[in-house]
Amino acid sequence: MFSDPLLLAQSVKITNWLTPVWVMALGITLGFILVLLVLLKIRLMQHVPWINEVAEKRGLYLVLGIVLSLVYLGLFVGWMVWKNQYSFANMKETNTSSVWLPYVFAIPLCGLLGFGAWKLVSRRMQGELVEVFTGGFLRWLNVVCLAMATFTVVGLLLGLVNGFGVIKPVDDPIGMLKSLVRVPLTGKFSEEFVIEPSGPSDPGTRLPIAFDGAELRGMEFVTDRHLEVSVDPINSATPLSRLIEVQTVNNEPFYYYQRADGLGKIPVAPVEGLYVKNLGSSPTRLKIVWYLAPTYREMVVVPTIAISVLGIYVFYLVFVALFPKVAAIAQSTFKTEVSQPLYLIVMAIGIALILGTIYIPYNTFGEDIKMYKDSGLTLIRVLAIFLAVWAASKSVAEEIEGRTALTVLSKPVGRRQFVFGKFTGISQAIAILFVILGLWFFVWVAYKPIYDYQESAKGLADESVCFIEAIHIVPGIFLCFLEVVIFVAIAVAISTRFGILANFLTCFAIYVLGHLTPLLVQSSFASFEPVVVFGRLIAVVFPVLDHFDVQAAIATNTMVPWEYLGWAVLYTGLYCSMAMLLALVLFEDRDLA
Repeated sequence: MFSDPLLLAQSVKITNWLTPVWVMALGITLGFILVLLVLLKIRLMQHVPWINEVAEKRGLYLVLGIVLSLVYLGLFVGWMVWKNQYSFANMKETNTSSVWLPYVFAIPLCGLLGFGAWKLVSRRMQGELVEVFTGGFLRWLNVVCLAMATFTVVGLLLGLVNGFGVIKPVDDPIGMLKSLVRVPLTGKFSEEFVIEPSGPSDPGTRLPIAFDGAELRGMEFVTDRHLEVSVDPINSATPLSRLIEVQTVNNEPFYYYQRADGLGKIPVAPVEGLYVKNLGSSPTRLKIVWYLAPTYREMVVVPTIAISVLGIYVFYLVFVALFPKVAAIAQSTFKTEVSQPLYLIVMAIGIALILGTIYIPYNTFGEDIKMYKDSGLTLIRVLAIFLAVWAASKSVAEEIEGRTALTVLSKPVGRRQFVFGKFTGISQAIAILFVILGLWFFVWVAYKPIYDYQESAKGLADESVCFIEAIHIVPGIFLCFLEVVIFVAIAVAISTRFGILANFLTCFAIYVLGHLTPLLVQSSFASFEPVVVFGRLIAVVFPVLDHFDVQAAIATNTMVPWEYLGWAVLYTGLYCSMAMLLALVLFEDRDLA
């Protein structure tokens, strides 16, 4: 048992706790490095005479924007083909929606990137690029990324010198970095061979299959004969502990799963080839599929984190370049909201409650981690919705009542740009809240297994357990953010006509009814006609907020699939579009004088 009361005491439990945090920080750091490289590229291209003039020539800009969009789309299609061919150990059939759903997002995003790239390298953005990157929304992100980068470097250095005997955030940082380099070289691989019959003294047919046994997750053999497989020449002295007996029925695949402790039939060491012995009397066709994963499997998520960070920065820069007036209003709204004392108070409340609720006994017979994750996500969501409604009421309703909106609209800014700017600025403030509270929640979810194992005398929680528990909340945080974005759109629409009290009451009713929608729809099968009508009306008019609840995934300790996140993004986009259309209708004929 490790019972050190001090955090600043070198202990295995501290290392197991902070290793998942270091992996997350590493992904954010690599993403931030990619962002700096992209900014350097943009900065250099802004000084190329012909390129920086494309955005000023309408016809040329349209043609080259389409061409660049098609290039990005072609690169995406090529990447998808490579990913589907060498995807990581997926034994199940590919879902139909997972094939075409990525293209639903890729086509408009490639269009935005194709046209936005020419705007970013234009002469107009030369003086604005540094200001955009160091101010407003990106300034807060930069602070978060630099903090994560600092923790990454410190953890790496302390890991190299064994923590100076004080604290070691990560046990084997060099080994993890080597696994990260191996991530693109792992995945699913397959080969087909024809195996001739083998005699009693025949060592078997040597197949040129090379891999690292430490990275092997499993193998799949498809044949119609009885085979023997080994990494060494097969003879009578070959031990059974190193011999795989492949016996299939009706060409059903035979699976071999590698053991990580080194006691499997394939050693945890580099393998230069496999020896296969055909015990039948005729040749057979053998298909071998092998699945490789990095030695430190946590490294698989690092590229995804890095690409996500890069995507956030690039999307924001493209947004500023394509819609400068909306971005200007959004930046002003964002600065106003994050400077409010209430914003910092809500953030402090979230930080304190996330930390304090770790030590609350939930009395769930060993399921305290699930309760902690569910209550933490609910806490962040409720605080963000409260802040979103408050910000919308203060930023829209009070500016209309105080004639500030009339002053803004007297400039070359339309009502649509005003409404969309307010929605975007408040959404950015909510996004920063989710980034900070989400990372803080990630840190303490990684610590929760350490605490619970110690309290229940189970021993020491492994770092892989801490990592799995922590990484499972990331999709939940993202879904909660999508739900709050819907409330931002609703609150902005309501604020164009009503004040803060009506906004809070309406959003509270929508929150309750939105989470009760599935129950109401199920009740529509009852014979009571008013219940039928009301249930269907609620399901059509109000958002189905149950789509953003990951309680089922938490209860079963499973990861939310990418397809589900994609559908949730589509639903959020469609509902926000309807809410913003309503906001424009309500605000279009609003008398501001």
